[in-house]
Amino acid sequence: MTVPERWKDGLESDTPPAPYATDGSDFQGAVRYHYRNALKKFLKYFPVFLLLWVQIFFTKIGYLLPVAIVGMLGTVFTLVLLYGRLSSTHKCSKIFRTYPLEFRTPVEKIGMESTHTLYFRLGDQKGTPFTLRAKDVLGRRRWPVGIVDGVWFAGDEPFGGAMIVPGGGELLLLQPRDWREREEDRNTAGPERVEKAKRAGIHRPTRLS
Repeated sequence: MTVPERWKDGLESDTPPAPYATDGSDFQGAVRYHYRNALKKFLKYFPVFLLLWVQIFFTKIGYLLPVAIVGMLGTVFTLVLLYGRLSSTHKCSKIFRTYPLEFRTPVEKIGMESTHTLYFRLGDQKGTPFTLRAKDVLGRRRWPVGIVDGVWFAGDEPFGGAMIVPGGGELLLLQPRDWREREEDRNTAGPERVEKAKRAGIHRPTRLS
């Protein structure tokens, strides 16, 4: 389900300024921060769920079984979240090491799905503009503040890429909204661009989690 047009410009996060440079000069700082943040979020909940789970093996009190089940499910869920966040951050890091960061403006908001997937178009696209889809690597569920003013983008639009939002420093992993419809663009991109996309790990579609 796509968020109504009247909402798409108002749903913005209130993320405080990033503790690293967001002017395109420090992608390593952005990557380190997101790795640490993912681990902090994990360690905030994982020990609690793990304790709820393992207590049943020590207490052996039958009526605590529902609590143990909640703990088990929570433990698995937090592990899955951690893997997704670390994996997405690693993918962004690989893209940043392969492509230079370029400032792109303006950013046209298209919409946001209930799955918290953002759809937008980057300014200065070569050829016919097309829509990109993206997700915040830490799972933030709103538009980054000021995203329409421009972002630092690394990648190749027909294949995808990653970007850093100035100010809040949000890290987003992205790819074309309609992967199959951009097949011709990728096929005619030339061997150099295709090889570069392979090095960056964006030559095939990936699940944006």
